[in-house]
Amino acid sequence: MRVNLDLSTLYIYNNLNRSKNFREIYYKLAENYLSEICGNELCMQNKINLSIQLPKDDSSLLPIHTDVWSGNSPFEVVFWMPLVNCYKTKSMFIMTPEMNNFYFNNIKKFNSAEKIFTHSKKNLKWLNIKYGQGLIFTQNILHGNVVNLEKSTRWSFNCRFKSVFSPYGNKKIGEFFMPIKLKPATIFGINYEEPKIKK
Repeated sequence: MRVNLDLSTLYIYNNLNRSKNFREIYYKLAENYLSEICGNELCMQNKINLSIQLPKDDSSLLPIHTDVWSGNSPFEVVFWMPLVNCYKTKSMFIMTPEMNNFYFNNIKKFNSAEKIFTHSKKNLKWLNIKYGQGLIFTQNILHGNVVNLEKSTRWSFNCRFKSVFSPYGNKKIGEFFMPIKLKPATIFGINYEEPKIKK
């Protein structure tokens, strides 16, 4: 069953991301918020991720983490959009900024995801997001999920956005990111070529 689910997810993911308008439609859902948070010249993850988490499925977990520790730019944000009501273990958790700072400042003591999660269980913020709502969050804050112990499956999309001119991590523009909104002056600058003077 796991193999079939993986193949089904991959099939849906590939077909959605082949659609010419999918990236633009997804961006438009949060355009005003993304402009306010990141600026009005943005690049967007090349492909939008699809996550399907069946009840009691322990093969699709993201233990507590921050994406920056694995090479992402701290200037990125994630737009997470569930396709169902998400609550309790069917949702995701994030760390409060205060507790996030505590674990960052004590990383030598809590030097593994397991230690951080065990110590922080009571301080985690479980998100209650209804169908039709979405979440934009900084991946600099510790977050993750656990086994879905609710009775129904979680379907969700997620995609990263950042300012075109903010620093990049391991995931570069033209590879992982593609521009989604540029101003005319930026387009002129990108396309500018110095005159070729023959010697």
